[in-house]
Amino acid sequence: MFEVFGLTGGLPMVARGEMHRPMLRRRLARLFAAGVMFASALDVATAPAQAASKPLAPNDVSILFPPPKSAGDLANLIAVSDLAGPSGSPRRLFSDADFARFIANAENPERPGVPDSGVRHIQLPDAVKKIDAWFVAGIRIDPGAPGLAPDVIAQFGRQPQIRLIIQPVTNGQDDFKVHDTAGHLIFSFTLEADPPLDGCAPFPRFQPDDEAFKAIVRDVATLRDQLAAGHFGKVKVSTSGDLNVHPGLVGASAKAFRDALKTLLEKHLSPQRLNTMAVMGIAPPEPWIFVSMLRVPQAGLIPVPGPTLDGLHAAQMFSIIGGKHVLPQPGTNNQNPITCRHAALQNPPLPAADRKGVSTSEFIDGNVPNSRIIEIVNTIADPNKSHFFNTDCVSCHTETAQPLARKIANFAVLGVNRAVGPKEDWNVRNFGWFPSFLHGGPAAATITRRTAAETADVVAFTNSRLLNK
Repeated sequence: MFEVFGLTGGLPMVARGEMHRPMLRRRLARLFAAGVMFASALDVATAPAQAASKPLAPNDVSILFPPPKSAGDLANLIAVSDLAGPSGSPRRLFSDADFARFIANAENPERPGVPDSGVRHIQLPDAVKKIDAWFVAGIRIDPGAPGLAPDVIAQFGRQPQIRLIIQPVTNGQDDFKVHDTAGHLIFSFTLEADPPLDGCAPFPRFQPDDEAFKAIVRDVATLRDQLAAGHFGKVKVSTSGDLNVHPGLVGASAKAFRDALKTLLEKHLSPQRLNTMAVMGIAPPEPWIFVSMLRVPQAGLIPVPGPTLDGLHAAQMFSIIGGKHVLPQPGTNNQNPITCRHAALQNPPLPAADRKGVSTSEFIDGNVPNSRIIEIVNTIADPNKSHFFNTDCVSCHTETAQPLARKIANFAVLGVNRAVGPKEDWNVRNFGWFPSFLHGGPAAATITRRTAAETADVVAFTNSRLLNK
């Protein structure tokens, strides 16, 4: 889902074209250094008045909860039904009406009269259709969807977001289960938008509400500092290092830090900011089906036709069995110059003949050399080239697990702790919990290259443009 309208999550330590491991490391070093150097300069400039906050680290802005293994672990998670907003409002952050539309769109995403694409329907157990079953698996803090590259901002504007990755967990009498289903709730912080560029209506160019978002950044930095000082559970916790399950959400600090995160969310989020969503679910035991949603005037929350599909179909499917593993076949546009033209709700949509791009379906449904696979996944994992509007959901959610399963030489998952890299080729999580129907066992915390690359961009931009401002 590329985190819908801002990849998201939707994903990387990534590369352009055929960049490999040494160049990837250099690129990431430059990204992090940009934030660090700027913040260091700020320390000197502002020291007489107030000490500047230290630069944020990846785990400060991409916060992954540990997957629960038993009912007792649920106390350290945030139940979606418990989130109010703003700041203790009696109105729930995710309303009954929005949740009902979320479920309905997941199970029946296509409009009447749209030809059958071969994609099966998500089948949700009755227990998952109750909001009490859903918990926050991750929090993504992002100053600019759908991407932070200058040419992406020039075409789409910049939409700061807080994205909640939510997953259902049920605790039956004899069965505790993390379900192979996930949703994204995307809360945006924008001002009045600029008109869309020619041919790109109805999507405007977003103007960021940076003042509101700076307040979030300050609170995130404060929580990081309090964690390091031992304010939560009387243990000092560092958030530095590669992306992992957030270190403050394990051990003695877990419950108190969870409570502080819930307070932060309720302080800054409101139902009015919730305008885009996404869902990934299964028709048990597979395939995996992806659907994105957008709130529009009059119609409300609707499924969005895939920006890289045919302008009609909203759902895309990834299947183990069958002659074709990816349906519909995407028409990506991640090798052309960045453009706001695509196939979602635009009239007319960007013609398939005008698109040039790569997708993982090329090697999932075909036989290509390993060098080509590396080229494909490096493009998809690069947020400067690929985003929600030019790259399909299946590609975004398979760019790390599929090459790992093929044991391709020179394929590196940089910026991600090895403990949370995907271990199975059918793991389609970018940032969340994956329960394996093949191997069983507890759900696995998962982070991909795409997520790491997006996070590196977020850290560099936030440290240089928002923190201490």
